[in-house]
Amino acid sequence: MKTILTLTLLSLISFSATAQHEHQGDHQNHQQAEMQEAHRHTQHLDTLIHHYMDAKNALVQDDFESAKASMQAFADEVHSSSEMNQHEEHAEKHEKHHSNMVVAVEEASAAENIEELRAAFQKVSKELITAVENQGYDGTLYKQYCPMYEGGSNWLSKKEEVENPFYGQAMHSCGDAVEEISQP
Repeated sequence: MKTILTLTLLSLISFSATAQHEHQGDHQNHQQAEMQEAHRHTQHLDTLIHHYMDAKNALVQDDFESAKASMQAFADEVHSSSEMNQHEEHAEKHEKHHSNMVVAVEEASAAENIEELRAAFQKVSKELITAVENQGYDGTLYKQYCPMYEGGSNWLSKKEEVENPFYGQAMHSCGDAVEEISQP
């Protein structure tokens, strides 16, 4: 009887240790998946910010062709990234934001002149600012504001000095840096 009791006790201890080890493994796998998800998201946002800044800088210089090419690269990232298209964890939150972004990038892609591109850039800026404010960004960005364009428009910049993408060289420094967005 003691042998059966001892074997039963050892089996329970072994089962408990195995279950605990499997639970720890599941927890570690979950943490690794979350880290990979965060890394993919960071890469996605970095890519969007890169193309956005290229477009903004080209608009500041009144360079329609370069601005349009940069906005097309931005649109390609929006359309192809799983972060924009398959983010199930935050599907409801992203649904409206994503659909607004898709409309904005499609308008940018269809722009036939710099005025149309600037109007689309205004919409892209609104959605990108929302994404950065909601999700954070690993770095420092400046939210800037021009009171004259379309009743007031915001955009993002990597530097505090204002260079207005909506008026380009005609009103190069119109606006203000209204907020610093940074992550520790």
